[in-house]
Amino acid sequence: MNKNRFSIIVINEKTKFNFSISLSHIIVKLISLFSVLVGIYIIFAFIQSYNQQTEKEQLAYIYNQQNNLIDIIEYLKKENLINDSIIYEYNLDNSIDNYNTLLPISKPVDGIITKGIIANNKTPHNGIDIAAPFKSRIKAVQKGIVILSDKLPSLGNTIIIAHPNNYYSLYAHMHQRLVRTRDIIKNNEIIGLVGEAKKGDGPHLHFEIWHNNLIIDPRNLIEEYKLNDVSIKK
Repeated sequence: MNKNRFSIIVINEKTKFNFSISLSHIIVKLISLFSVLVGIYIIFAFIQSYNQQTEKEQLAYIYNQQNNLIDIIEYLKKENLINDSIIYEYNLDNSIDNYNTLLPISKPVDGIITKGIIANNKTPHNGIDIAAPFKSRIKAVQKGIVILSDKLPSLGNTIIIAHPNNYYSLYAHMHQRLVRTRDIIKNNEIIGLVGEAKKGDGPHLHFEIWHNNLIIDPRNLIEEYKLNDVSIKK
């Protein structure tokens, strides 16, 4: 046998027919290298396929967990067991991310916060009371359309403005309303004058912000109101 060549002999046991192949040393090395590369490729393809399957399973698990969290948050909001400030602080809801679609907003009136939001089913207070001089000008916090301008039994002269992305602002206990239903309103446009409630609480504006059915605390959007807050925490 030539030292630089390898022979492969195949023999048929029945017919004794034989067949031989003579390969050079270089060819044998190339075949061995090719076999190793094919083996590595098969192993790599198997690992990649396994990782892709694992990744899909992980994504499916994360998606299910996110849906469960959304359902829990919606239930807590519906039962009034969680409020806007908690959702805002821990960034639990996409509704909070949509704050950017309402910001920046203007102050409806200069003043001091004397009463905050009270989540009480018996005597709820869905907004803040802003003490201000009698007949102070009230401005729209953002552009929108007036969907209500009327006198209500519990809120007196009241205006509700619908803003983009399902936001609503409410202004109540007004001395006078200066806009009508279906009026198009610009940001900072004067819409009324500060009045007094029947309870004798002094001149103030009752102000609310809603996003769909979620009560938004205006103090989370207007920094000055957070600083000028003397309301009793409940």
